[in-house]
Amino acid sequence: MKQILAFFLTFISLLVWNCASVEKVEPRKIEKIMKVHAGGGLRLRISPNIEAKKIDLVPDGDVVETFGEIGEVEIQDGKQGRWVKVKWKKKDGYVFGGFLEFINVK
Repeated sequence: MKQILAFFLTFISLLVWNCASVEKVEPRKIEKIMKVHAGGGLRLRISPNIEAKKIDLVPDGDVVETFGEIGEVEIQDGKQGRWVKVKWKKKDGYVFGGFLEFINVK
């Protein structure tokens, strides 16, 4: 009986400790709404790197929500910029910022 009680108390303690250690995820704050200006679409990638796996192609003229720039300034296809964390159609990823254009949303 003592073993069952000890097991039960251990189980409850682990359960409570595990629930208490779950991190709260704060909602991200959108920095800017930007339009793709790439003349053929812009590749959405899983990480901020030209060699990273492609998630999708964001069509030219579509808008993305941005969540900050990452890394050093680079030049890609004659455009200068940094990689930008974005959300497009419920997909999160990175695009090269040299092909983004700020739009004023009121």
